[in-house]
Amino acid sequence: MLSTTATPEYAPVHEKYRFKPLRGSSHHWALKVMRGNVASKRVLDVGAGSGGLGQCVRQDGPALLVAIEPDVRAHTLLKGTYDQVHKELMEPSGQLFDWILVMDVLEHTPSPETFLFQIRKLLAPNGKILISVPNVAHWSVRIPLFFLGSFEYTPIGIMDRTHLHFFYKRSFRRLCSSLPDCRVLSESASIEPFELMLPRWLGQSLLFRALIPVRLGLARAFRGLFAYQLLAVIGASPEASPSSIA
Repeated sequence: MLSTTATPEYAPVHEKYRFKPLRGSSHHWALKVMRGNVASKRVLDVGAGSGGLGQCVRQDGPALLVAIEPDVRAHTLLKGTYDQVHKELMEPSGQLFDWILVMDVLEHTPSPETFLFQIRKLLAPNGKILISVPNVAHWSVRIPLFFLGSFEYTPIGIMDRTHLHFFYKRSFRRLCSSLPDCRVLSESASIEPFELMLPRWLGQSLLFRALIPVRLGLARAFRGLFAYQLLAVIGASPEASPSSIA
């Protein structure tokens, strides 16, 4: 008899993937990039999960806030935040967005290149795509591979069992540079969310918080080794017409 209890890796997305607005996280980075430039704009959140990112964006007064979430178990929760909630990427076809968030999504797709190309069709002239992917070359993967000659899949994190693709700095840059009529505006990195794993007293200590800028500096300077996630802002050419993206 099959169990009706979901294993951790296949739990509902709003339970498995937590919103992490911690300093140094990809969510903190995305909100910082968008800050002051969301009001009256159209925003698409691809892989909205628990909707935590959308709740923060909503406070800035977007003209339209749309979620794409394949896991229908999260839709009831998301409908309280987003103007529209869709299961498939092409359901809002015909709409164009000023901001498109693709946070920890591409590694779950069979073809990241094709998926990102479809997202490009929804981008307005002068619009921006914010992307984050886990970095498989992170030290936490390299060290056991070097010393033990192996790696282990995990329910969440870089080696999430549900990941179909793995990215490192050069492959991520190559993917981001492949979009037609777009250019990579900036690249950055996130750091490990140790606050979620450490005792509360330690994660909120002055010493731990003082180390965050140091860790961020290392991750940004040496993304190949210290970036927990690779981050990029892609901008559409103002001359490009969405209809010309075949």
